[in-house]
Amino acid sequence: MTKRFTAIILIFNIIMGLLLYLSSQLVLFSLNAPSQSPITVAGFDIFSIYVTPPQVGSGVILPLIWSIPNFPFYAFALFLIVNVFFIIKLQRSKESKQNLS
Repeated sequence: MTKRFTAIILIFNIIMGLLLYLSSQLVLFSLNAPSQSPITVAGFDIFSIYVTPPQVGSGVILPLIWSIPNFPFYAFALFLIVNVFFIIKLQRSKESKQNLS
């Protein structure tokens, strides 16, 4: 394994760790948005977080549900996919070096 390939892996993992942290902060910020009444989480799944918006006024308002993309999951899935790619590439380079010997 070359130093350049190792540097690429390390830089990618640092960037993906930062993106994972920032995406989780984005979701937390959107859930704690400054408003008169807090946003309530109605449910979630792998791809989305479902929230109900704050009620404005005293009138009867039909319940709405907004969908916020689950960015931390997307960042984590991308992180895993690229790391699996790096592991496969590393295994192939080891095999090719053993075949040359």
